[in-house]
Amino acid sequence: MFGLDVLLTRPKLPRQGARTGLLAHAASLDLNGVHAAKRIQERGEWRLQRLFSPEHGFHGKGAAGEIIPTQTHPDFHLPIFSLYGETRTPPPEWLEDLDLMVIDLQDLGIRCYTYASTLQNVLRACAAADLPVLVLDRPTPLAGIVDGPDLDPQFRSFVGQIDLPLVYGLSQGPLALHLQKTDPKLHRLQLEVISASAPSRDLPWHPPSPAIGSPESARLYPLTVWCEAIPEVSVDRGGPRSFQIWAMPDLNPDPLIPKLQQPGLHVESGHSEKEGWPALCFRLDPEADWKPMTAAIQLLTALRDQLGAERLFACPGARPAFFDKLMGTDRIRRQIEHRKHP
Repeated sequence: MFGLDVLLTRPKLPRQGARTGLLAHAASLDLNGVHAAKRIQERGEWRLQRLFSPEHGFHGKGAAGEIIPTQTHPDFHLPIFSLYGETRTPPPEWLEDLDLMVIDLQDLGIRCYTYASTLQNVLRACAAADLPVLVLDRPTPLAGIVDGPDLDPQFRSFVGQIDLPLVYGLSQGPLALHLQKTDPKLHRLQLEVISASAPSRDLPWHPPSPAIGSPESARLYPLTVWCEAIPEVSVDRGGPRSFQIWAMPDLNPDPLIPKLQQPGLHVESGHSEKEGWPALCFRLDPEADWKPMTAAIQLLTALRDQLGAERLFACPGARPAFFDKLMGTDRIRRQIEHRKHP
């Protein structure tokens, strides 16, 4: 069961009658596909007062980076305060008159996926307001996988905020507990975590954002997310193989395949469905204990050797500064540009 289902098996919810805020999104569903907000309202032991949404919005339809306005939910008739609009942190007035904040977000376990930053921001706001927090956990497909650089404080941003390796292998419950111990602003936070009761492979997948439609896309996301800073790339975003391919107009895939070797990672040549460009197509064994950032650096250096570093970081529309923010350091990009060995 998800943490939500585990919570609802209790004969009595904690903090009876609590005026409650809920940070959730389209993936905040129970095993039967019913949203957490509806389950809480049906239970009737908490008074659901306000909804909060991360990037992509409460309904999960916003594009990457799209500003989401604060609005009213048409079914629950409650305000949805956007934490990806004018503010990324709930101001004190949004938390006034609440007795409890409930957080139920499907996360990926990679620092640049912004739900980790949203979690930390909300925990800090609740700690400052002396507002108890209940985190309902959901397993991450990257559970236990740790790889990539630590965060350089010079490159701290909303896409790189928490002080952990880039791929840190924690779902939101354990991440919240880790932050409570390590973030001085959270030492006094009243926090409870409701853990899920089964491995992620035994639970249905609810997309946490429009382009992460499957666990496979989630697991391959840290390999291909660098497309967001390199415009001449298609990763079939929103398609059936979203973040599972890397396509460019003049790519020659076959010579690159031997350079992309990881236990459990399978690489084939193919084409992007939208553009018809030649592509590298990736597939992971279900239980692969792989190193996604090691594979990403193999991919980027192989592309550099074939196409030139200027195609990655100096072509029109390229965003090297954003690449550094996603990575949490400029060290990786500089070493790629200086033709260092992967």
